[in-house]
Amino acid sequence: MVYLIAIPILMLISMSIYMYYHFRIKKEINLLLKLITSFWFVLLGIVAIFLKESGNVNYCIMMFAGLISGFIGDAILGLKGVFPERKKIFFCLGLIMFFVGHVFYSRVLFEFSAYPNYIYFFIALVLTVLIIILLEITHVELGKLKFPNYAYIYISSFLLTTAILGIVSGYSTGKLIALIGVLSFVLSDFLLSYLYFKKIAFPKFKVLKYVNIITYYSGQLLLALSIYFLL
Repeated sequence: MVYLIAIPILMLISMSIYMYYHFRIKKEINLLLKLITSFWFVLLGIVAIFLKESGNVNYCIMMFAGLISGFIGDAILGLKGVFPERKKIFFCLGLIMFFVGHVFYSRVLFEFSAYPNYIYFFIALVLTVLIIILLEITHVELGKLKFPNYAYIYISSFLLTTAILGIVSGYSTGKLIALIGVLSFVLSDFLLSYLYFKKIAFPKFKVLKYVNIITYYSGQLLLALSIYFLL
């Protein structure tokens, strides 16, 4: 159990260093600090799996695959800053990796609710429409990447739906940890739309970026931790 406490503390330290230097250093070093921080939630996932005395191996593997997808996505999106001339390519590839990660997470959390399948797809669709309307109202210009982003919004909404309906079906500590993790992760996704597709004054951009970093890593950390309690 000590590792389940020590690793989050180490990630918090790493994340603090990453945030402090985020706007102060070269993109290459910034990417390195980002990946060091991401390494901790992957390690926590591994430790959570090995500390479990029993559990569904397939679900553990899928959750871990989600964490790995996030790590790879972090690396690819980080390359967007290192090679700005190819930023659209790296953005799309990063989006694909996070999409895949959301699919893995959704697949596992989907099993912890007893509602008919169509309810999940319908609620996710409603959430997607609401988010798109909000982005339109707040003048977020997705441009040529509109439809890939719509697809990503849908899978994020579906993930959120599975987490919410899972805990509605029956409370457990693992489900609560997963739900908070998903909420935090989805919030970080939402903030990225403003960071990438809306012109924001630097002081406000800086604050949003810090909140994005905190919510993203909190989400991945809690999802990694949920492996121990949920599966």
